[in-house]
Amino acid sequence: MFPRLPVTPYAGQRVVRPGFSSLSVPCACGRRFQADGDNLVFVTIASLSIQQLSPDAFAVEQSYGGVKTELGPMSETELWTYLNSRTLIDIIPSQVVTFLNVSNALDLDMILSVVRSSVSDS
Repeated sequence: MFPRLPVTPYAGQRVVRPGFSSLSVPCACGRRFQADGDNLVFVTIASLSIQQLSPDAFAVEQSYGGVKTELGPMSETELWTYLNSRTLIDIIPSQVVTFLNVSNALDLDMILSVVRSSVSDS
């Protein structure tokens, strides 16, 4: 039991905040950040599947928690706008479009939400 953040049901899984002192945490960007149990951030990640249907049409599907959601067909402009409104992991929108010009499909991860734990003033 962690009194500051008790176990809660979340997307079919139980989430707890472990108690720990300051740790150096690696980031995908190559840098390291200091984190402790009071400043933990929970990040939910969704998978995005993009398939090129024609030179200016893309089928886009989001997967999260075992549920697939069709985001519909998108033009290249709509796809570009959508990708720029999201936080992608290990890839930037221009790389996605470039990759899709060479290959007809791409799977990638994006940040769906960020939940910062509240810290009581004690």
